[in-house]
Amino acid sequence: MKPRDLLALVFNNLKRMKGRVIMTALGVVIGTAAVIVLVSLGAGLQQQAAEGIGGGSALTEIRVMPSYESQAMMAAPQGPSQRSASTQRRLNAESLAEIRALSSVASASPLERLQAGGELEYGRWRGYGQLVGVEPEHLRALETTQGTVELRRGQVVIGARVAENFFQPSREMEMMAVHRPGAAPGEQPKPELYQANLSMQLQRISQEDGTSVEKTLRLQVVGILAPIGGQYDYTVYAPLREVIGYNSWVAGQRRDPAREGYEDVTVQAVDRRRTLEAEQAITALGFQVHSARQQIEQANTFFRILQAILGSIGAVALLVAAFGIANTMLMAIYERTREIGLMKAVGASNQDVMIVFLAESGTIGFLGGVGGALLGLLLTAGINLVAKSLLLEQLGGSLEDLPDSITHTPPWLLIFAILFAILIGVVSGAYPASRAAGLSPIKALKYE
Repeated sequence: MKPRDLLALVFNNLKRMKGRVIMTALGVVIGTAAVIVLVSLGAGLQQQAAEGIGGGSALTEIRVMPSYESQAMMAAPQGPSQRSASTQRRLNAESLAEIRALSSVASASPLERLQAGGELEYGRWRGYGQLVGVEPEHLRALETTQGTVELRRGQVVIGARVAENFFQPSREMEMMAVHRPGAAPGEQPKPELYQANLSMQLQRISQEDGTSVEKTLRLQVVGILAPIGGQYDYTVYAPLREVIGYNSWVAGQRRDPAREGYEDVTVQAVDRRRTLEAEQAITALGFQVHSARQQIEQANTFFRILQAILGSIGAVALLVAAFGIANTMLMAIYERTREIGLMKAVGASNQDVMIVFLAESGTIGFLGGVGGALLGLLLTAGINLVAKSLLLEQLGGSLEDLPDSITHTPPWLLIFAILFAILIGVVSGAYPASRAAGLSPIKALKYE
C-alpha cells in the first residue's frame, strides 16, 4: 500500500467517526498539556536557581579554602612534623604559587575580609556592605557601569546593589508614621554613590584595660560594578594591603597572611570547560574548593529528579488516554468487521490491515499531541501572567527583582511531548490492530 493511499484511507476512516476521535484525542490533549506544564514548571525553577547561583564568569570562579585538617593543625600545639605538614596546607604565598602554576588556572587572587566594623555612612544615609580586600587582578576581570576598577589608597569599588542597603533613619521613621499598620511602605529613593565619600567606624577593645578605641575609615567610591549576582553585588572592594592593615589594627598585632595563610583565595579557571579540572587539581594540593559549578550541578541533579516526578504525574493522564484510544480502536473493529473482510478478500495482507489500524491510532495520538502542545503553551503563558501579577503585588510594585518567566518550555519538550503522544497512540492501537489482522476473511464478510 502506497503512503498516499494509506493516508487517504486513514483520513476517511477517522472522518467517519470524528465525534469519537475528537473525544479520544481530548484525553491525549489533556495528558500532553499536563506533561508540558509540569515539566516546564520544573525547568523554570531550575533556570531561576541557576541564574540565582551565577552565570558567565561565575562559572569559572572557584573559592579555595584551607582544609579542615589544616585548620585543626593550625589551632593545635604543633611539633616539628606537624608544623611542616600544616604549613604545606596553608594558603600562603607558596601555596598561591603552586595554584597559579596549574595549567587550568588563569589567575589566583587572595581575599581579606574586614573582621570588624559597623555600618557605612554617607551624609544622612546609613548602609551595610562587606568590605573585602583584593588584588588589582581580581577587579580587572570585572566590568563596571560607572568609573574604574583601578584603586588607590582610600578608594573602593562597590557592587551593583550596595546602594540598595542604604536608608535614611529619619525618613524611615516618617514612613512608618504615615502608613497604617499592615500597609506596604513607599519605596525610598537610593543614594547615588559614585564618587561618594563613605565613612566606617572601626572599634578595638584593649586587652589590657578593656577600653575601646575607635578609628574612622574614609572610603571614596571610584567605581560601580555591573551586576554579577549573589553576594558579589553587595560587596565593597578595597586594596588588599589596606584591609590587612585594618584587621591588624583591630587585632592589635601585625598580620602577615602571605606567611600565615589567607582566609580564602579566588581562582579563575582558564574557561568553564576546565573548571572541573582546576577544582580537582586544587583539591589534590590539599585544599577545599567551592564553586558555582558545583552548586549548579547539585541543583541540576535535584531538578532533573523533580522534572521526572512532575512528568510522571502528567504521564498518568496520558496513560488514561491510552485506554481511551484502545477502546476507540476496538469499537472500530466491530463496526468495520465486514470492511476488514472485504479488504482481505481483495488481496490485503494481515500486515496491511495492521498498518491501517496502527496509523489511525497513531494519528489520534498525533492530533492529541499537537493540541496538547498548543494548550500547554497557553497554560504556561497564563501561569506566568498570574504568577507575575502575584509577585508584583507582593513586591509592592517593584519590577527589579521580578523574574522574566516562572516557567521555561524548551523546544525539545514540545517535540518530545508530540512524539510521546504518537507512541502512546501506536502502542494503544497495537492490540486492536492485531485483532483486526487476525480476523478470518470469510467470517468477517458474514459478520452482521
